[in-house]
Formats: sequence, C-alpha cells, structure tokens
Amino acid sequence: MGEVYVGIDLAAKEDRCSGFAYVVCRDSCRVGDVYCLYGDEDILDATARLSIGCNRFYVSIDAPFSLGGGMRSIDRRMISLGFRVFPPGFSYMRLLTLRAMRIIGRLKAMGIRNLYETHPKSSILSSRCGSVKELLEKLNIVYTIDVDRLGRDESDAIICAIVSYCIDRGCYIKIEEVDGVIWLLNKICTS
Repeated sequence: MGEVYVGIDLAAKEDRCSGFAYVVCRDSCRVGDVYCLYGDEDILDATARLSIGCNRFYVSIDAPFSLGGGMRSIDRRMISLGFRVFPPGFSYMRLLTLRAMRIIGRLKAMGIRNLYETHPKSSILSSRCGSVKELLEKLNIVYTIDVDRLGRDESDAIICAIVSYCIDRGCYIKIEEVDGVIWLLNKICTS
C-alpha cells in the first residue's frame, strides 16, 4: 500500500464525531477518505485496516497522551510559545485524555508504534499557512474533496494526517518537555 499517514481528531465521548483522515503515498501523495467515526472500535478497526501491508505507517492524534498533575510542563511550554492548548486536567479534557490513552494502548497492542500527539490549531499556526487547502497545495498532496466545505473535525483530522506525513518527511517541529512531546508543522508557508 505504500506509506499511510493517519490523522485523528479525537472526541472526548464516543457519541461525538472523531474526525478521521489519511494521506496515502505511492507515486504521489493524496488525501484518502475523510469522515467521522464514533466508537473506539470503529477508530481501532479503521486504523488497523489501513496499517496492513504498509511500508511506513504513522498516526497523529489530537488529544493529550498523558494526564500529568492537572497541567503538564508540555502544556505550559506550548502556552509560553503562544499556542492555546487546554491541559488534560480540565473537565472534558480529562475524558479526552483517558480515551486517548485507552486507544493508544490498544493500537500499541496491535503492533502500531508510530503514534504522535499533536494539536491541529497550533500546527496550522506553526505552518504559517492560512488554510488546509494551502497546506495541502504547498506539500503537493493531491485532494479531490472540497476541503472548504468540511467540518472542523474533518479539517482537523486532515491537519493531523499532514503532521504524520511531516514527521516521516522532515517538515515538523517537536515541542518536548519531561512529561510529553507535541508534534507540529514547521514553516511550510513562508510567503
């Protein structure tokens, strides 16, 4: 199947849309499907199906990967850099983090190792691109869907998939502290 780069904009609860998108690369790179998934099993099944037969497989998830003690050092660092993140200790963020930890544990048990915490809003800011469309075009990733008509969950999932792509292709920045790492996009749109 070549290389597959998955992005998940995880919702705190299973009855809410979790945006799911992927970029697949063979001779060229293109956006695969973009849609909403709900239950944990749906997310796990879709991810596992895509991983079969891949040369390289990366998954970036918009959710904290650890709880910490309310506010992690990584969250403080992100805020100090001008990014607006909500720490995992906040009410619904705790639910989101626990769900992410559960899904990550299951993905690792399936043998999926390249799992990354990201933040789409911060990633689009760090990329200096004005839209998902501009980001895709700058990276020469083909798309046939109308990205301007996507909901926030699906758009954020595409950004997460692009973060996965950039981790493999070297167009990322890594914000790291003792209690976590958040992967963002480098300055892709500089003009």
